[in-house]
Amino acid sequence: MMLIFLLKSTACLTIFLAFYKLLLERESVHHFKRYFLLGAMVASFVIPNLVFVEYIDTVGPTMSSFSPNMDGLIEQPVPQHSVFDWQLLFWMIYVLGVVGFGLRFLANLSRIRLRIKKHPKFKDNFVTKVLLSQSLPPHTFLNYIFLNRKQYEENSIPQQVLLHEETHAKQRHSLDIIFIELVQVVMWFNPLIYFFKSSIKLNHEFLADNAVIKKEQNHSQYQNTILSYLSNETYQSVGIANAINYSSIKKRFTVMKTNTSKKSFVLRSFLLLPLTALLLFGFSEHRQIERESSFDQIIEMDLFENGMVALGNTTVHLNEVPKMLRQNYLQNYDAREIKVKINSLRPVHYNTITNVSQAIRTTGIDAIEVVAEEVVIDEAQFEENIPITSKTTLLNANQMTVVGNEVRSQQSATREEMKEYNALAKKYNDMDRDHMVIQKKEVMRLKEIYGKMSKKQRADAEPFPDFPSPPPAPPAPGATKPPMPPSAVKNIKEAKPVGPSNPPAPPVPPKPVEHIKKMAAKGATFMFNGKEITAKKAIEIVENNNKINIDSRGSKGENPIVRLSVDPIEIDN
Repeated sequence: MMLIFLLKSTACLTIFLAFYKLLLERESVHHFKRYFLLGAMVASFVIPNLVFVEYIDTVGPTMSSFSPNMDGLIEQPVPQHSVFDWQLLFWMIYVLGVVGFGLRFLANLSRIRLRIKKHPKFKDNFVTKVLLSQSLPPHTFLNYIFLNRKQYEENSIPQQVLLHEETHAKQRHSLDIIFIELVQVVMWFNPLIYFFKSSIKLNHEFLADNAVIKKEQNHSQYQNTILSYLSNETYQSVGIANAINYSSIKKRFTVMKTNTSKKSFVLRSFLLLPLTALLLFGFSEHRQIERESSFDQIIEMDLFENGMVALGNTTVHLNEVPKMLRQNYLQNYDAREIKVKINSLRPVHYNTITNVSQAIRTTGIDAIEVVAEEVVIDEAQFEENIPITSKTTLLNANQMTVVGNEVRSQQSATREEMKEYNALAKKYNDMDRDHMVIQKKEVMRLKEIYGKMSKKQRADAEPFPDFPSPPPAPPAPGATKPPMPPSAVKNIKEAKPVGPSNPPAPPVPPKPVEHIKKMAAKGATFMFNGKEITAKKAIEIVENNNKINIDSRGSKGENPIVRLSVDPIEIDN
């Protein structure tokens, strides 16, 4: 976490400093630049610590949300810890740096304090002038101006220099220096802090120069005065003081002649808005906190055939659901505080769910959840990702069946079934093919599980056993019966014909709705009471009426026709 904070704060410092160097440094808006530099430093440390929280309601999975089957546990590698603790070493180095720079800052304060204490001083208006015996250039700290005693008594210090130093004291530039020095103690390893420190001190000189020029109105004379002081200078002042010898003379002389227009200043100021927004978006932290939706009333209803709905102890048609909700619930609860949960133990079509949801929402209730064993949906209606809003019907389905050019199902064998299949398949694959002991129940179980498996499961599983061909048919009466090999008689407990040549037992007839789905996948034409209907309509009719008559004669051709009727279907002989 600390490393991420340092990286983010460094990035913010870099962007702010680049903005200052490119667009502001050489402009004459010195007071604005002063607060920009200080504010940029504070913002660079605050922005990475900002956390924008978004509360989202916890919702169940929608129709496109499925949990993958995990066939095994993934073993995570155990991290190897180094014997040497590098983190401890880095913290030790950091603490030593903080201590070193902290002692340096305290030493500078102590030197200033000793100069004030040991040398004569007198108060002049709002400043206190300290007369030094050392040959130091004039410098300022807080409201103290340090001057050479001999030069001051001889009146050899120009009034422009005194005004320059008084400006430092009057505008309290030393407070900025103390702030940047404390930041440097904590962030001593960050080189950008030194660049900010240099820019802040240079802008202080811009401010003092500007005050002198406004009063004297003589650029050339003031520039010559500065050059004379710098050329005769032999000693340096304390680092935390504002001294006339600090900063680039060339930049100061250039900025003295600059006059920034109001229009240019406003334009550059407005550029700060998108810059700050960019930094807030890119370097702050965004968290999503899930909160459970709380409802004062949860209404459960069961969905039956023919569009019937059980609400409480009453069974009504779905068209009457809004009326029941208004009479029994909405008189005591607000619609926003009610959630409707619909249960269906039988396959239900997506259109039925949509119709029920639309009927319920006419009452103002938006929170609807459907729990179904199987949902049938047309291919054109299927969506991979459904946006979750306050008016999204949450759907929990164990199986999704998509009807269209082909029928796609999410069903597959379970982990337990795969384990059972692999054990049985391995058992028969390891047997000698000529001396197999075959159990009919196990073979039927293998076929059942194999039929449930997906393509990927079949590819990953044990191959289906290669069972031997069934024994020859019994001889006709009177024919000589060939002797059976002793080994076969001894080992075979129960030999049942399982090969393809043996006619299988008649299959269990499929459910009507499954038959309609299968015929829909083949592209069949559906007729209801003599009129052609769509596959979707045929599925709805069969689902909602368990007494429908179905005629699939001729359905094995290229253009199969399936006839549905509520009346008995007559067969022409």
